[in-house]
Amino acid sequence: MKHKQFEEWLQLSLYQELSEQERVLLDNHLTTCERCRRDFDELEKLHSTLAHRRSVAAQESLLLDARRNLRLRVHAKAQKSLWGEVKNVLDGILTPPAQVTLGGIAMIAIGILVGYLVFKAPSEKSLAFKQTAAMEAGESQITNIRFLDRDAQTGDVEFTFETLTPVRIRGNVNDDRIQKVLARALVSDLNAGNRLRAVNMIGTQTGQRQNRVPGFDTEVKSALVTALLHDRNLGVRKEALSVLRNYLPDPVVVRAFLNVLANEKNTGLKIAAINSLDLTTYENQPVNREILEMFKNKAQSDDNNYIRIKAKTALQEIQQ
Repeated sequence: MKHKQFEEWLQLSLYQELSEQERVLLDNHLTTCERCRRDFDELEKLHSTLAHRRSVAAQESLLLDARRNLRLRVHAKAQKSLWGEVKNVLDGILTPPAQVTLGGIAMIAIGILVGYLVFKAPSEKSLAFKQTAAMEAGESQITNIRFLDRDAQTGDVEFTFETLTPVRIRGNVNDDRIQKVLARALVSDLNAGNRLRAVNMIGTQTGQRQNRVPGFDTEVKSALVTALLHDRNLGVRKEALSVLRNYLPDPVVVRAFLNVLANEKNTGLKIAAINSLDLTTYENQPVNREILEMFKNKAQSDDNNYIRIKAKTALQEIQQ
């Protein structure tokens, strides 16, 4: 996981906005990252200070005046058109006949551009990103606000914030950009149903690319591994394992399956993992020793009888 993600989680953790899984990942990161521990301590001190400060309620009259002044400035800015500014510049450097000639050329160029935009065929592989609302419409969400400075005497304040604006996407599930969006939803969406749909859509690509390893981006593969090992929903973990089978014999995926065999509580998922690993496939690969050690361990001590028998049989086959 990228370091920037942990930096964002530091602020969210103070407001109890992290899921249990995210909180565990952050706690583990803080044990190894001195810079994040230092930033977290400073945020806690700031959070404690702000919590004890008494906020000052703004007067309604002041708010009305501020809104009115803002509208007047925006309106005045809009009145000063771009064409007016261009015309003033041209008047200073061109003679009237030259201005007429340049105006005619500009009109022809504009006509060609409009015709191109109206009649050009859209690319089948392009994505249509549609901003459904602008911030001025009041539909964007403001998040991660950070207060930097405040002058109680003048009322001046300085702060940063991020906006979350709804975005609509349309494209093919095989498109890399679509895959990346689905991957991020898989590891960050709080709704288990949405995570399950995301991994199902990612899996659609593998169904269309049979007989070869899917060309997934590293971010997509990492998201699937994270879902397999850490998602709280069993259905999501099962579907992630099913999709990851198509990556075998990728070493990262192999180690993820070995992790399932070692730590997963659900017997069905462990059986699916061991059934996916064919020892004969990994004889000349770096992960071969890790797989053999895991199978030997499972053949001797696993609680499930099927897994013990499966491990023993696999070991006997490669010894023959």
